[in-house]
Amino acid sequence: MPKVILVNPSNSTTGYSFITPRWLFVIAGATPSDLVGDPVLVDETLEKFNPDLVQAGDIVGIGLNSNNCVPGYRVLRAAKSRGATVVVGGIHPTIFPDEPLEMGADAVVTGNGDVLWSQVVRDALQGRLQRSYAGGRVPGDSLRPARWDLLDPARYLMASIQTVAGCPENCSFCSVWVTDGRRPRQRLTDAIIEEANELYDLGFRYILLADDNFNPATLGRIARETSPQTRRELERVREERLRFFDEYDRRVPKNLFAFTQMTSEVVSDDEYLAAMYHKMRVRTALMGVESFTEEGLKSANKQWNPVGQRMIETIQKVQDRGILVLSSVICGLESDTVETIRTMRRFLVESGSCLAQVCVYNPYPGTKDFHEMMGDRRNRDQPGYVPKHRTQILRERFWLDPGKRAYVVRYANISSEDLLAERQKCWDEFYSFRQIYRRVSQGVARSWPVAGKITYALLNLVYKRVYAEHGISADSVQQKRVGLVTRLLIRACVGVYSHFFRHKKVGFRVERERGASAGAPLVTIAGRGPE
Repeated sequence: MPKVILVNPSNSTTGYSFITPRWLFVIAGATPSDLVGDPVLVDETLEKFNPDLVQAGDIVGIGLNSNNCVPGYRVLRAAKSRGATVVVGGIHPTIFPDEPLEMGADAVVTGNGDVLWSQVVRDALQGRLQRSYAGGRVPGDSLRPARWDLLDPARYLMASIQTVAGCPENCSFCSVWVTDGRRPRQRLTDAIIEEANELYDLGFRYILLADDNFNPATLGRIARETSPQTRRELERVREERLRFFDEYDRRVPKNLFAFTQMTSEVVSDDEYLAAMYHKMRVRTALMGVESFTEEGLKSANKQWNPVGQRMIETIQKVQDRGILVLSSVICGLESDTVETIRTMRRFLVESGSCLAQVCVYNPYPGTKDFHEMMGDRRNRDQPGYVPKHRTQILRERFWLDPGKRAYVVRYANISSEDLLAERQKCWDEFYSFRQIYRRVSQGVARSWPVAGKITYALLNLVYKRVYAEHGISADSVQQKRVGLVTRLLIRACVGVYSHFFRHKKVGFRVERERGASAGAPLVTIAGRGPE
């Protein structure tokens, strides 16, 4: 019987991963097991793809984003050399559907493959495989659950569940709204809850709610919507989300906590923010700060984000409500200079964020910036043409020529060398022993028990080593080489985490910032007591 092999390519292999690649287990769930049995799953963050797994007639599915094209095409070539039928899908093929075919793929799936994959497998088995399949944007009630029975929970820190697809924003550096649409699509409540309970039974006590925007329809977002029709739709989404939160709270164990991604507008909606904490048990969230300057936010088309000190207050308000913030900042935006990045470093340290990442700006394929800059590149010499950007893309298909991201473009106001140097100073200062100690003793972890402080300190060291190049938004660790020290730190962090978090031996608490009163109330971050 031919078998299906699904591969998540990665630029490096650590043997352990923080987050499950959700697509791998969702497409596994869409595989017709009556025809091919259970699929073989290969996540290269855990172990390299072994071509010996493949026999002639097998079907190999590869998921690509623009960051993992190089290892992805390596897997493609190896699988083809063994006589497999190779199908490529993911964000990158959705944007560039012809490229995988040029590289030797037999077929490409664009958009969501949830409802298409079964047909793709059947067509391949029957010898009538098409070159292209358009998955489009699958409605929320058709988004498939994952095959978590194929997961080894000992090899991942967090499993992932999607609750909503699409994002109503149109940030110029982001491809989500381009590929997945601006209309939020809520998954079925029962499907989400079933997955959450299954992961709980597998031993997980902390999961990733893998939504690109967990709060797509808060009161602040609704208030600034200019289209009456869209405003009504967002109001409907908000009510649907709040009902879902209520049902989740009733049917999912209270000691299953979550990490997610959200925008700063969550502070505009006290009811929504409180429900995230109390009902969805969100305890950590990545927040897209992008820039602390008005000019930087304008170049990112995110002017609705708070600026400077107001962003610091927003971060503190979220953490005051019990949700720890991973602040995500971009350096190298059109307005950035050496001085603005230095200012950003100061704001980032003063923000009190639990964690932070500083990513180098790159015109990611599929984004508004990418298309405009490619237009500038191709038309710059045309008479009368006025470029839309001063930042310039230096080479096409740069994702096939791996190297430092800062050398993909010529920045408007800063050299690549200065950008990398200042970006590194941001990481070095935020994750310096002095600043880690400050956050442990005076900041977010000041009232945590000793075990929690140790875990938090280790997490800071691990996060810098593993994600300093691209940030956690990348689908997998992108460092070319993970050294022994990093591996040992990961093991140590995971060991402490597993003992004190997943088995809930201790509780974390964060003090509310309510002045200097001695009786300041406390907010539980992870519940106390036995399971």
